[in-house]
Order: sequence, then C-alpha cells, then structure tokens
Amino acid sequence: MLIRLIVRAAILALLFVQPLAAQTAPPTESNLKGSGYFRDQDTLPGSYRLYLQQPSKLDWLSSVGPVQEKVKKSSFTTDAHEGVANYSPRRQCTECHTNHSRDLHVSRMEVRCTQCHRDTPIAGIYHYYSAMNPIRRHAYVCAKCHEGATPSFASYVVHEPNPLAMETRESFPALFYATWFMVILAGGVLAFFVPLAVLWGLREFISVVRGRFSHGS
Repeated sequence: MLIRLIVRAAILALLFVQPLAAQTAPPTESNLKGSGYFRDQDTLPGSYRLYLQQPSKLDWLSSVGPVQEKVKKSSFTTDAHEGVANYSPRRQCTECHTNHSRDLHVSRMEVRCTQCHRDTPIAGIYHYYSAMNPIRRHAYVCAKCHEGATPSFASYVVHEPNPLAMETRESFPALFYATWFMVILAGGVLAFFVPLAVLWGLREFISVVRGRFSHGS
C-alpha cells in the first residue's frame, strides 16, 4: 500500500513539475534548417579521418591545387577575435576582411558572413566543436543551402583569390594558369577573327559597290 502511494505521488509530482529553462528554450533558426541527411559519425569529432580530402603524397594534380596557408593560433580558439584590437561584433566583417567582400557567395547570392560563421562568439574554424570544423562543416554549414553536401563538397575554396593576381600563382596555381589560359585563348581568337570579319565585310561591301557601278555603266 505504501509503495502504491509513493508511486502515485511521484507521478503527480512529474505532472506538475516545471521544466528547466534549457528544456523550454526554442531551437535556433540555424539549427532548424539542418537537413538531417547525415549519420552520427559524419558530424562527431574524429570522423574527419573517414574521408580522404587531401592526398597523403602530392602528385602533379594536387600540387597545383590550393595551397594550405599558415594556420593561425586563433583558428583553434573558442573566440577567433580574442585579443584583436578595436574588434566589435557591431562592425562589418569586410572592414577588416576586405578581400572576402567579392566572393561568389557574397556578390551573387548576398550571403552574409554570419550565415556560415554563425557561432557567438565566432570560433576558429579548427576549434574542436566549431560548426566550421572540417569534420562537420558539410553537415552544419554547407547543407543548409546545398542539401546533401559531402565532405568533398565542403573542401571548395569559398574565399577564392583573384584568379588574375600574381599572388594566386603561389596560393592556387591551377586557378591562376587555367584563368590566364582562357584569357589568352579568348583574346587570341578575338584578335584574329574580329579583324578577319571586318576585312571580309569590307571585301563584300566593295564587291557589291563595284557590281552596281559595272551594271550601271
């Protein structure tokens, strides 16, 4: 009898207990947009080893790809802007990161920096639990717009350098040489065929004029 009373009292207590604030807090908009198409091991720390994103031995193809820049210590911290003078979350990101204001994501789709770097404070991209960490970037960031994005997809160079700049020859040789090849190819084709088309048109015009004069005489 006593046990039954205890059980009933416990059930009543559970029915009327108020949930904690953390339990009632609504999910953020960024988390609601998750696709849910990924297994647990795709996003947990340590899964980066499951995917071969960079070859162990550089061959001729990988050696002309984007070169890994020197990683700063702030890339591993919970707050990448810690210690930065005059930093304020109210300032525009492009005031300091001016070279990122012309990226394709910004210029074409008007994507804001905080849509990808959504942590507050903004954690370094190599911080263990950062959404931008390569082990989960495809699921936590890319997949919000690109459904089903894979780790290989997330290796795309978002902040691409100016393909015509000489500095790109060192940081991204493939992009530099491919762009200049197409520029030279297009320029060479136009330099040859535009004068050819003009001269051809003049020849046809002169022949028509001469034909009229010959028929008139």
